Amino acid sequence: MTIEKEHQEYDFAYSLREEMGTCMSIDIWYEGDVWVFRPFGRIDAGHSTDLDAALSEGVEQGMSLIVIDLTDVTYIASSGLRVIIKTAKLVKSDGGSVRICGMNDPVMDVFRLSGLSKIFPNYPSSQEAIQALQRRI
Repeated sequence: MTIEKEHQEYDFAYSLREEMGTCMSIDIWYEGDVWVFRPFGRIDAGHSTDLDAALSEGVEQGMSLIVIDLTDVTYIASSGLRVIIKTAKLVKSDGGSVRICGMNDPVMDVFRLSGLSKIFPNYPSSQEAIQALQRRI
């Protein structure tokens, strides 16, 4: 299967989910050079592809300083963790960085159990995560 065909199949599947209203809502905004992605709901196997698509598109457009605000995320599966790790690796190769903020206790437990809390510290708010990224510039 070619990449083009895979992309077309993904677009078709995404279009169907979008029509049915089952796509993950993600707010995206920027402050200076820092982009903030704020997903809503569960980042499970079905919705991690939505987050991956949004973040991948952002990285392709040159976004390299990214905050992922998990304030409104009620659950994150390993597929969601993979998306965050993938994004961090992509932006790191361009000198960028990813920060995480707003984790509630259940989401933080998943980060702790996976060992990712040592790699991605949890900032209390998007403003603090943005400031941490801006200080590193």
